[in-house]
Amino acid sequence: MGKKDGRMGISPEPGFRDTLDEGFHVPFADRKRMPNIVLAWEKQIVVPPKYLIEGLLIDGGIQILAGPTSVGKTKLAELFAFGVGTGHVFHASHPVNRVGGVVWFAAEGELQAVPYLRCIEQAIGGYRPNNLETELATPIVVVPSGELPKLSDPVAVQAMRAIMERSGRAIVERFHLTPALIVVDTYSRMAGPVDPDKSHLAEQIYDKLITIGREFNSTVLVLDHTGKDPDKGVRGSTAKPAATEITMMIKAETGQTSGLLFEIEKNRLGPRPEPLMFNLCTHRYIGDDGLEGSDVVPTFHSNGVGNAVRSARNQRWQPARKAFWQCIEDSKWKKVQSAKSNWAEVKAISWSDWKEQYKRDVPLDKKDRSIDRSFERAVEDLLGIVVAKNQPKRRDRSRQMVEFDEIAGEKRFWWVATDGDSPGQQDEVSQGG
Repeated sequence: MGKKDGRMGISPEPGFRDTLDEGFHVPFADRKRMPNIVLAWEKQIVVPPKYLIEGLLIDGGIQILAGPTSVGKTKLAELFAFGVGTGHVFHASHPVNRVGGVVWFAAEGELQAVPYLRCIEQAIGGYRPNNLETELATPIVVVPSGELPKLSDPVAVQAMRAIMERSGRAIVERFHLTPALIVVDTYSRMAGPVDPDKSHLAEQIYDKLITIGREFNSTVLVLDHTGKDPDKGVRGSTAKPAATEITMMIKAETGQTSGLLFEIEKNRLGPRPEPLMFNLCTHRYIGDDGLEGSDVVPTFHSNGVGNAVRSARNQRWQPARKAFWQCIEDSKWKKVQSAKSNWAEVKAISWSDWKEQYKRDVPLDKKDRSIDRSFERAVEDLLGIVVAKNQPKRRDRSRQMVEFDEIAGEKRFWWVATDGDSPGQQDEVSQGG
């Protein structure tokens, strides 16, 4: 990757192809390849899927990595790219199976792509500043946003093909590797002026990405956003996750830097691996201009990931539990009639008092709707409504902390003390429930 005509990125030559053919093409050659077909009457051998990164990226497939704004999607994707480009172990449970070049479609903007990479190179790979490095480098070509076609354009495949051929040659000449990974950052910026809720448009766009990935024997990783409700998954048409082999999600709140959950929502070709927990840790690096900068790098927790879902949810329900007991201590409760004979008393707090206390304990720089949703999810986790797969709900046979009927038109929650409770048992509930 170099500079042409004083600009960063790829120069206009070679020009886009004149043909409008959107079929398959042999990289680095002018002739068309014969299409691959399967003769069903011949003997076929079923083989397990081949992964680029074990369990996470299908070799030659197309994947989505989605999440809310500012939760490290680009940083995690750069870690994918660094692992594929250099062979660095992405995670102990997910080794890199094939080393190859990476072509980064920086539709979101190219100015931060290389600095992100320098931070990863120096923080994880141990590389020195670029002008001092004599042996190590990362085979990543960054394609500036101005060079990228909009995927809604009829000639998008031809444009991407020309870019991939130029990038592939550069990677082969310098590293003697062929491309293995294409990163689209992000879908919405590269798709063009299309309605993401229109299924046929999303299908056409994904068909073009799949075509390019297959032509150049590369995995395509598409970065995308979740909608207003992150629990509903990828924003827009359901045709997008339907077209992919693997859908990956980062489950966190906007701006969260610790306890982020990386989870496989769907793997069409194999089992879903255990979710991973990671933090965004700050590292300092030396840029190509010789100046010191800092950025964040995903750092995974220990290999014991079996409790990752529960740990993530604990971070939500623990502040909710603390806020609940603060309302009790502040006497923001009403005594209500016991529903069972062994219930000594029932103290009910209002939803609004609980939420206001939660906001004071967990100050969040977000819009009110996001704060409200954060609180709702915390309460759901606390009450055991949402639990990890195959994990029992949190139960306490002698005490209850559950939703109560509306009292005077206001939603309330209760804490139940039974006849057998001792004075110290309330503290036990507040510590573990």
